[in-house]
Order: sequence, then structure tokens, then C-alpha cells
Amino acid sequence: MVMKSKRKKTQSLFFDIKSKSKRVSLKKKYKVIRKVKEHNRKKAKEAKKLRLSGKNKVEKDPDIPNNWPFKEQELKALEARRTKAIEELEQKKAERK
Repeated sequence: MVMKSKRKKTQSLFFDIKSKSKRVSLKKKYKVIRKVKEHNRKKAKEAKKLRLSGKNKVEKDPDIPNNWPFKEQELKALEARRTKAIEELEQKKAERK
């Protein structure tokens, strides 16, 4: 003869439920590792881009063809703009000090 448990039905609802296993399949484990590695690689790449973009870039001379009629005037205007920009930077530095 089988003996019935003396627990009430409300108790059995809470105690008979098995907790879910914490095991992870190997597929999922390696997928997570791969995703983390990709994420870290992307972060490093972005940091590297920011570091490189922070440096002052040397402005290239525009390629003006020799047969262009107003080449000399354009080069003089370009040089004037450059010197003006350099002077403005120096003034800003002086104002900060």
C-alpha cells in the first residue's frame, strides 16, 4: 500500500518545482566567447581610430593643373588662408594663457 504525503497542495506547488539546471551547452558557451572577443576587437579598433584622428593632419596642396589660367593667384590665396588660420590659432593660445 502506498502512503500519501501529508503536505498540503499549496506547499507542493512550491517545493516540487525543480530549479532549472545552470549547465550551458558548449555551442552556447563558445558562441558567447566569440561574441565577447568580437566586441572587444571592435572597441579596440574604435579607440585606435580616435587616437589616430586626434593628431594634427598636414594639409595637402590641392592639385591645381599647370595649364590652369589663374594658378598663381589661387596658390597665393591658399597661402594667405593658411597663414591666417595659423595666426588665429596663436591668438587663441595667447588668450587661453
